Amino acid sequence: MRLRLGTRGSALAVAQSEQVADQLRALGHEVELVRVKTFGDVTQGSLARTGSLGVFAAELRTALLDGACDFAVHSLKDLPTEPVDGLSIAAVPVRADHRDALCARDGLTFAALPAGASVGTGSPRRVAQLRAQRPDLVYVDVRGNVGTRLARVTSGDLDAVVLAAAGLERLGFTSAATDLLDILPSPGQGALALECRGDNAEVIAALSALNDADTHAAVDAERRVLAALGGGCAAPIAALGSGSTLTAGVFALDGGRQLRTQTSLDAGAGERAALALLADGAAGIVDLGASRPSRLAELHDDSSLWGGPAVLAGTRVLLAREDGPLAEGIRAAGAEVVACPVTRRVPLRPAGWQTSADWVALTSPATLEVLDELGLSLPSGARIAAVGEATARAARQRGVEVDLVAGPRSSAAALLEVWPEAVGTVLVPGSALGSGELVDGLLARGNEVHRVDVYTVEALSSTPSEVAAEYRQGLFDAVVVTSGSIGAAVGELLGWHARVIAFGPPSAAALRALGVEPDAVAGTQDAAGLIAAIASLG
Repeated sequence: MRLRLGTRGSALAVAQSEQVADQLRALGHEVELVRVKTFGDVTQGSLARTGSLGVFAAELRTALLDGACDFAVHSLKDLPTEPVDGLSIAAVPVRADHRDALCARDGLTFAALPAGASVGTGSPRRVAQLRAQRPDLVYVDVRGNVGTRLARVTSGDLDAVVLAAAGLERLGFTSAATDLLDILPSPGQGALALECRGDNAEVIAALSALNDADTHAAVDAERRVLAALGGGCAAPIAALGSGSTLTAGVFALDGGRQLRTQTSLDAGAGERAALALLADGAAGIVDLGASRPSRLAELHDDSSLWGGPAVLAGTRVLLAREDGPLAEGIRAAGAEVVACPVTRRVPLRPAGWQTSADWVALTSPATLEVLDELGLSLPSGARIAAVGEATARAARQRGVEVDLVAGPRSSAAALLEVWPEAVGTVLVPGSALGSGELVDGLLARGNEVHRVDVYTVEALSSTPSEVAAEYRQGLFDAVVVTSGSIGAAVGELLGWHARVIAFGPPSAAALRALGVEPDAVAGTQDAAGLIAAIASLG
């Protein structure tokens, strides 16, 4: 049977969708992933203030009802408890790890975090329980995908973040966890729901083969606690069905009071647990209404995950080069970035090397890396010009003093605009595929120019099959091209299945020479320029 699986474009959504798709393929079905853009992907601000538990599910459910896909895979903890007319949860597969994981710097456990350490999480449930254990920590409100949140720890912005262990496992990030926390999980945490139209008996039959009865019963009871209390993502409500017992809790946001109850895990367990919590005064320690704003911001530093006017939350970007500062800069704006090199650099040892020059014009950080590989030193006493700040920074990191840097456009034309009028001997090492614009401009001004090709660039024979498949299925919003050789390789290896962002005018010109009109061009050749260009796509 051929099945269309609707999915959000985030790495976690795709990972868990592919996990289910592989299980169905093993049963003989053909499964195609269909990208559905969701409101939750582009909502700014804290999840605690989002007004609805279902921001990540609404458009997926609309796509199901409209027939755009046959079924969807939801994280059950994100799925509203209210049923939707016309839809049915056909299966709940075996649950993954239900626990919350701490991902901290230096391998620290929760107990070992120093007083005043910053812990990032967008969940009031987590904050309320963790604050009860460690009121001496600072809890910072964060949003963003798993990679973006982990990057806030590796960058030193936060001491730790708290994430679902199941999500880390599905993304292959289990090693990032430094501690598994002793707190009650969100109802349904770690479990997936396979939802389809209620009138499609054929799809229901196919999906039901993946249902695990024990998991299904446990999460149903947990979600009934949530429904009976009237809670949502803004309320610190937790529940866990395990073995023969259902445990549920409601927690004061300041960590000062908590209520827990246990009951046998059977029919009616969720309602019994909720009634017990209400009888103990749950409504008096926290606002249980899902639609009203949370008081979470009053209790900790409400540090925004993204700064500046350009917010790329929910945008999935293919960067056709190696991971590094450029990718990290785009991630800092909330985008999910998959860095996938499509070319390789091949050093070329020159037949001769200039040992003297008045100037050396450096056109890329790659040039400096290749010179290091070849053991070639810049001429002693020569003044150094850099085509942009990234190149200048790479030179300074090697102890090279930079005398001239082009403006923010980081191009040959920009460097020529600031080049001194005096003529002299100029050494221009770089790529054999370089445009020659800088050399031609310097020659036109009367300089003696020695262009030396120290490397070339070749397209790889292939790209990772998973990335290529997702790209061709339209699961990326944009592809970033930073040079003509990379553009040629993208066209050869992947084709053009997303909106194209050019890394400045030179890349745009190279793309047009290939017959590809970029959808946006970065105004400056840096992360800020790319962020603005991607944001301009709307």
